Amino acid sequence: MHSVLLSAAIGLLIGFGGFALDWWHWVWAILFSLVLTLAAWIVIVRRVGKKLQPMMLTVQKQLEARMPDLAMQSLRAMLPRGKWMPLLEGQIYAQMGMIAYQLGKRDEALDLLKKSSRRLPDGQIVLGVMQYKGGDKAAAFQTLHLASAFSKKHELLHNVHGFLLARDERIGDAIAVLSRFTRKNLTAEASKDNLLRLQNGKKMSMKPFGVVWYALGFETPPPEMGQMQPVRKGFRTPPKQRGG
Repeated sequence: MHSVLLSAAIGLLIGFGGFALDWWHWVWAILFSLVLTLAAWIVIVRRVGKKLQPMMLTVQKQLEARMPDLAMQSLRAMLPRGKWMPLLEGQIYAQMGMIAYQLGKRDEALDLLKKSSRRLPDGQIVLGVMQYKGGDKAAAFQTLHLASAFSKKHELLHNVHGFLLARDERIGDAIAVLSRFTRKNLTAEASKDNLLRLQNGKKMSMKPFGVVWYALGFETPPPEMGQMQPVRKGFRTPPKQRGG
């Protein structure tokens, strides 16, 4: 990462430069190098972050205006800055992948989401679902398992993992996933209900997760939802084409 390399270069240059000029002992050179590296890294990341704020705001407005193609262009323009800020590149790939998924560009979405960060559960959910629907169930379960380790409190992620395991007739594994989650998240009522359902030989109910769940395409939304469309960040629906 560029920010780390530049920060280390600054720290080493000043720290050991002072030692070479006989300004201080080598012990102080090491200490100064570490402190200056950290200080330089913080300054660089903050400066990059300030420059990114208006760009992120532009992407948000484009998505709200249902202009996904423009949002994709804006996100691509941000990618080079990902080398200067931790986790940014993985976040951009996740957002681009979810937009491509909603636009029906399966191959592009899959490629982008594979580059996204495992720390971003929404993108990992979509990636796991795509892998499962594409027939690569082993990869799907691996994706969701690893994502769960980073997002231990993300209820939808763990329930999607359990749902797919149960759908694959791996009831014991599904129960294990939800048991681990509910032990650490005592107020997750939907997960507790689904765990009880599985233990009693019933199917899980994903209805409590609303439009975000239905956007994944496993179940048809109930009639009372009408033409309601998912609007949560990361699960946006492309605009309808007029005419024709």
